[in-house]
Amino acid sequence: MLFHAPSKTSGGHRLMDATDQRRYPVTGFILVGFPGHQELQAPLWCLFLIAYMLIVLGNVSVVFMVTTDKRLHTPMYFLIANLAAMDVVLTSSVIPGMLVRVILHIKFTRWSNCFIQMYFFHSMSAAKIFLLAVMAYDRSVAICNPRHYLLLTRNASFVKLAGFTWMLGLVSFLPPVLLTSIFPFCGSNEVYNCFCELLSVTSLICTDTISVTFLNTVLNVLIVFSSFATLVWFYIKICKSFKILSGEQKRLVYTCVGHLLILSFFLPSLALYFVLFYFGYSSSIIYVTSAMVYVTISPLLSPIIYILAAKEIREKILQFIRGRKVFPHVASTVAIDSN
Repeated sequence: MLFHAPSKTSGGHRLMDATDQRRYPVTGFILVGFPGHQELQAPLWCLFLIAYMLIVLGNVSVVFMVTTDKRLHTPMYFLIANLAAMDVVLTSSVIPGMLVRVILHIKFTRWSNCFIQMYFFHSMSAAKIFLLAVMAYDRSVAICNPRHYLLLTRNASFVKLAGFTWMLGLVSFLPPVLLTSIFPFCGSNEVYNCFCELLSVTSLICTDTISVTFLNTVLNVLIVFSSFATLVWFYIKICKSFKILSGEQKRLVYTCVGHLLILSFFLPSLALYFVLFYFGYSSSIIYVTSAMVYVTISPLLSPIIYILAAKEIREKILQFIRGRKVFPHVASTVAIDSN
């Protein structure tokens, strides 16, 4: 069971005692999950299943609408679609495996599976942070320099930027994951989390971990703080230019609302996740909860935020509802209110 660590797993993989730990290397990991809260297993399984279904449905719908509606073929919506795709990959690297382990009462995950899942979780997290910085750049140029924005739109610069964020995310965490994988894990194989991630797995290495810890810390600091500094810089630029903007440019400022709301959910959950680990709460239920909040909350809310904040996406949904004749009275009422 995922939420209570027994001495043996249903798959026959037992936790190694002190003698075994010295003789045999670790071939897999025990994902403890929410330690000491077995009674939460059923409600949490249902909660995460519903959350995952909503995440996939919402984000895939955003990608579908952006790709099929020519009115949404703009840099802003193209970046939104990429963010939705990253959220699907990020959550799919964690939640389905967790749900399967719970329903099958399996806590053990193989060494290779752990590192593959770890790589996609961290690479998509990095790519998402980079993309959020690019989205701030998009709004800054669109509001403060419309002529330059038109030039960037014509030469598909944002397509290249979005592709670069994917590539940078996939490449950035490849070295630390590979470096961690070559270290011997001959001590405890209990990971106090619902999934494999670098911080928890690195702490199980039984040799000197200065090199991999240093690399992980430097990489996290560079990615998070460089992206955060970029975000702050572009929004300061927008604020400084607000007084001299035209009426049309000032109206574009409201298109930043969705982006800022996503940042308000994403950045605090990410910061709490790191702070709890570095302050010694890595084996507590608070840390595990913060990790799962980081994985689920932002991807779950992002489609809702953009549907509410983006007029074109709302109109696309209303058009679909009218065409399918689903809740016609509701569609007519919302259409009147939006006008």
